[in-house]
Amino acid sequence: MKKKIILIDGSSYMYRAFYALPPLTSPKGEPTGAIYGFYRMISKLISNLNPEYIAVVFDLPGQTTRHKEFKEYKATRKETPNDLVVQIPKIKKFLQLWGIPIIEKQGYEADDIIATLAKKAEKEGFEVIVVSPDKDMIQLIDENIKLLNPISETFLDREKVKEKYGIYPEQFEDYLAMIGDNVDNIPGIKGVGAKTAAKLLNEFGSLDNILQNKDKLSGKLKEIFYNLDEESIKMSRYLVKLQTDIDLDIDIEDLKKKKTDFMGLKNFLEELGFKTVLKDLDKFAKDDTPKQRSLF
Repeated sequence: MKKKIILIDGSSYMYRAFYALPPLTSPKGEPTGAIYGFYRMISKLISNLNPEYIAVVFDLPGQTTRHKEFKEYKATRKETPNDLVVQIPKIKKFLQLWGIPIIEKQGYEADDIIATLAKKAEKEGFEVIVVSPDKDMIQLIDENIKLLNPISETFLDREKVKEKYGIYPEQFEDYLAMIGDNVDNIPGIKGVGAKTAAKLLNEFGSLDNILQNKDKLSGKLKEIFYNLDEESIKMSRYLVKLQTDIDLDIDIEDLKKKKTDFMGLKNFLEELGFKTVLKDLDKFAKDDTPKQRSLF
């Protein structure tokens, strides 16, 4: 039986927790909504999967390698609200008390760190579950790497990706480069939407093959691809491609869940005023030994 590892996109969890719940405050009047939502999501995940190996990966503030290549990258995104910023250290504190490793690296996005760890774990014989709602992660999916969407609570594997998007994960990088992303300021190919991109990739297999067979296109599509700014599409491909070779200096064995400091965690939750979740700790305390459970 293969060992399993869970890699969680902590930044997406954090934002979802912050915006999904009404403002909550501690007895001291400090904002706690994101902490509460994050705790609820993590506790549910651990209760369902009880992973032996786990890590939560965060973005850090500041420029990344993509910003250096394309200054407009994510330029229209709003600043992180201060009410969320002040909760981040406490989110990380409860993860540490729970014995869950935290991974982050200046200059690199959480997606790329997860991609690097996922591929490293796969090479070492692990079955990998990436927990993220970000469709960019679909690029990683193969026989040993699956994607769990924490919002819909559904797993995506190769065949489900094909069923949902009309293409396979190995074509997803080209798909994302073609459709672009207004939120992240990724140019894409103007006039090519999701359905057209999937249709072309099914017909030609890859973006390179489409570009090499422009003469086989017809009508408006032929005009679009003949007038394509190849530097722009090259940049789009760079921006959407997940990096899988970041130098992290981390062994997968370092991501084994540590023993939970239940007393510290209890005190922490009481300090925040989370009375309703304290009873959950008894359930976790009875069996804090991770076991391999079926993930599918």
